[in-house]
Amino acid sequence: MRRPGAMRQQSRVNDDEDILAEMRAMRNTSSRRGQTSITHLLNLNPPPRPVYDSHHSYSSRSYRRNPSYGVGSGYHSMDKARYVHANYRFVVSPGGNYTAQASDADEHLEWADILQIIASTESQQTSCPICLSEPVAPRMAKCGHIFCLPCLIRFMNTVPNDDGRSPPEKKQNRWRKCPICDDTVYLNEVRPVRFYAGQESALPRPGEDVVLRLMARNAKSTLALPKEGAAEVLHSGDDIPWHFAANVLDYARIMKGTTGYMEEQYDQEVEDITKQEKEDELMFHEDNEWTQKAIRAVHAAKEKLKELDSTQTTALATSAAAGSRSKKRDEDLDFFFYSAPPHLYLSPLDIRILKTQFGSFSEFPTTLLPRIEHISTGNAVDDVMRKRAKYLCHLPRGCLISFLECDWTDIVTPEVLETFKEETERRRKRNKDKVAQEERERLQAERLEAAAIRGTRRQACPLAEEGIIRYGNADADRPPVNMDDFIPLGAEAPSTTPPNPRAGFGTLSEMSTSPGAQRTVWGTPAIHGDEPEYMAPRNPVDDGWLKDDDVIDSLSAQDIAFQMEAMGLENGAGSSSAAAAAAASAVGGAKAGGGAKGGKKKKQKITLMSTGGRRGL
Repeated sequence: MRRPGAMRQQSRVNDDEDILAEMRAMRNTSSRRGQTSITHLLNLNPPPRPVYDSHHSYSSRSYRRNPSYGVGSGYHSMDKARYVHANYRFVVSPGGNYTAQASDADEHLEWADILQIIASTESQQTSCPICLSEPVAPRMAKCGHIFCLPCLIRFMNTVPNDDGRSPPEKKQNRWRKCPICDDTVYLNEVRPVRFYAGQESALPRPGEDVVLRLMARNAKSTLALPKEGAAEVLHSGDDIPWHFAANVLDYARIMKGTTGYMEEQYDQEVEDITKQEKEDELMFHEDNEWTQKAIRAVHAAKEKLKELDSTQTTALATSAAAGSRSKKRDEDLDFFFYSAPPHLYLSPLDIRILKTQFGSFSEFPTTLLPRIEHISTGNAVDDVMRKRAKYLCHLPRGCLISFLECDWTDIVTPEVLETFKEETERRRKRNKDKVAQEERERLQAERLEAAAIRGTRRQACPLAEEGIIRYGNADADRPPVNMDDFIPLGAEAPSTTPPNPRAGFGTLSEMSTSPGAQRTVWGTPAIHGDEPEYMAPRNPVDDGWLKDDDVIDSLSAQDIAFQMEAMGLENGAGSSSAAAAAAASAVGGAKAGGGAKGGKKKKQKITLMSTGGRRGL
């Protein structure tokens, strides 16, 4: 019997070995020290979260490249607010102060100042996560998800029960968790969404033409508008333009809204809800409880617009006074660049080609129509991109943009194209190699997937060396499946017997309990022996019908003449006697010929018809 001390010592040795094995398994070769600490898995108390003073400030010591929580993880509320700020456009209240947003693209708006959120119909079309249909009177929560207003009101009035019973009636919830991201959603914090296309079209593809407009903006402003007619708005003196100004609704990120504009939007929402109510009643026989609540909510929001009348009047008067004092000159603009919604810009090489052709940015044509060779999508604006392309400083951090590489054959002179021929050829080769590499990676991924599927099938149906297959967990006691039972019926000539006996289906072909002869797979008795090469001649059988000779012998001369006349062989009544004589001679000759010795009997067939159709003899 071992001593207790020795047992405890052995237990400590085993624990040490387990710890070393776990450390070797968790070792990270890419780390500087070659291993990764797992101490955080043993500590049940999570580390304290750092306090962030603003959306862009964070502690450098606590920051991680891919954090699992906090700012930068994608699940933090600040990350959602940054995404909404970077990828949508806003109609704001005319009474707010937007000086900071006019000069800094990363400065967020106050959620209370937002009257409406503008989304792209072409690139940002979405569906309601509750009804999975196109949003009716859409509303966006602070997390960025868009719902139908009737669906959202119904969701806020739903009380989930774990026991499965019907929920009791209660007052509407003040808040609920978002069904997508579990963020807090308040009904009074959602904002209307307008899906608007304007001058935006679908994302072009290589080989298509794109309309590019020359944009202009000031260095200390985030407002960029087309150069043609933009001087009046850019030099109006307003930090944020009004929605009714030229090209503002199509290109500006932030714009001031008026009471009349919002009333029109609310009236349109009421019409859409009423139309949806009729469709639901007709197709799904639903009541109008939630649609009527949504209409009342829209009317309540419309009544609140009356509070903006005084501030709107003051803001319009201030804008008119500032616009009369400003001087409208295109020479005061600092940046000129080509763009097309949604956020399509030229690559640096294309800008150099145009600058060589036209000399100055301000001398660029107001509109171009080049042909696209390549599109680089998914580029997020960051500080590095802003330093490299300062004309993009009006875009917020995180905004997704695309760069266009175009063919300038019809726009730029051949001399200028010859200057950049080497660079353009190098760019085309790089794009071609990238496409070929992506195609190879796609084919490799398909081969790996097919190999994985084949491996899964082999595990489910292992194949032995002798060609025996056992499905599932079949053991040796169960009869295996013979592959000879699955021989396809091929090009061999069909026969009454199979080409070889199939033992696997022998028991299935027996239809009776008593033993019998061998049967085919169709259940019929199998026939042994070879088929005869020819059929033996059969003895004549009297079937009761007269033979040809007997028919002719039984007819008289008058009958034959009548049949010949009916068939049209003899025309006219005068020929009846001749036909009778011919028939008599034919019959007599037949009889005389039959009795002649050594003579050969000559037969003549006559087809007798009861109709008047022509038939040959």
